[in-house]
Amino acid sequence: MSIRRLIRYGRTGFLLVFLAVLVTVPGNGGHRPTALDTLVTPYRYDVVSWEISHFPNKWVHKLGDALSLINPLGMGLPETSQRRDQVREFFALGRESRDMEARITAEATGSRNEMAEAAMRIERIEARRKAMRRDVEETVESETGAVLSLEGFSSWPGLIFPPVDTRFTRSPGVLVLSPRDRIFRQETIVLRPGLTTREKELLEDRVLGEEDLSALVIEISGIATYPSIVSEQGDLRRALNAVAHEWLHHWFFFKPLGRAFWDTPEMTTLNETAATIGGSELGALVHTAITGGPGDRRLDPERAALSFDLDGAIRETRLHAGELLAQGDIQEAEAYMERRRLLLVERGFRIRKINQAFFAFRQSYATDPASISPIDGQLTELRRRSDSLEDFLKTVAEFGSYSEFLEHLGPGG
Repeated sequence: MSIRRLIRYGRTGFLLVFLAVLVTVPGNGGHRPTALDTLVTPYRYDVVSWEISHFPNKWVHKLGDALSLINPLGMGLPETSQRRDQVREFFALGRESRDMEARITAEATGSRNEMAEAAMRIERIEARRKAMRRDVEETVESETGAVLSLEGFSSWPGLIFPPVDTRFTRSPGVLVLSPRDRIFRQETIVLRPGLTTREKELLEDRVLGEEDLSALVIEISGIATYPSIVSEQGDLRRALNAVAHEWLHHWFFFKPLGRAFWDTPEMTTLNETAATIGGSELGALVHTAITGGPGDRRLDPERAALSFDLDGAIRETRLHAGELLAQGDIQEAEAYMERRRLLLVERGFRIRKINQAFFAFRQSYATDPASISPIDGQLTELRRRSDSLEDFLKTVAEFGSYSEFLEHLGPGG
């Protein structure tokens, strides 16, 4: 990192703080707590406090990193290859820790000494990951920024705005609410991470009983706070996709597309799906830069072991549940979704709950088999027509309404 880059950090600091506030604080100063607010408060994630505590610390670390690099002899500085190795090690250790935790849970008959040794190993792994986390974040940010620059997203040589800034930690969950008589994402509330299954189900049941709303607590891979929060629990490729996905939300925020995120369900889906498509392509490029090879395309263990069309089953369930709700048969729709969930569980897929909120959340991601939105196909067509990823994303970023997007596609879209 050069002195010029250090100066750039200071020069953009105010803008970054401004971005953090805008991204995380809703404009509802006259809001009065409702019964639902009171119900959710014990579980709610305090995004503003997280920003206050993590945003300055992150940039102090960047400053320290920059100062340490003002070293004419370059002594003691990690090579790019070493930093990339560290990123791979961080996620490999995470996978080892998860595997050991699963083994401890499954092998309750193991000896006490074996259990104790496994627990100690997990503790050592997490201590190692904690010590390297900040450097891993910096490396991923740097590599992602370099890819973005090569892809044409720098304002001028080397400058990406907003700068890529992320934190690998336990990602918050979200409480998704939908009316019971239709599939519609009525509200999404960010929850603190680490809720137990019992806490999730208690909250969902209370919302259903007291508000007559379909509710579901969902674990997410990332959230576009600033810095973004990306789950440390996934594999490297998934994490890199999430970093790029959340950065695109930051970038869209300054464009018509991002400013219209909540205007209509179609605009929410357009935002999320464009970020998913772009994030996947960018994540693959960053993965290649870090590992020298293609992304990890292995199937989830559950899917690899089963010759079953999960995507088709989810889509079939969505379509039939929607038909039942359109006919006004709410109880039959809910009973049908539960029967389908039990069928999938028998097939080996661990799905805790399928309800209106389950589909309402996934509807926003048109690439998801649970979505019946045409936006996936429409964006795929726009990507096909685009000369590059840069052209695709810069084109879609300028749409302030779904009708503008459709007009651009034309009759063939």
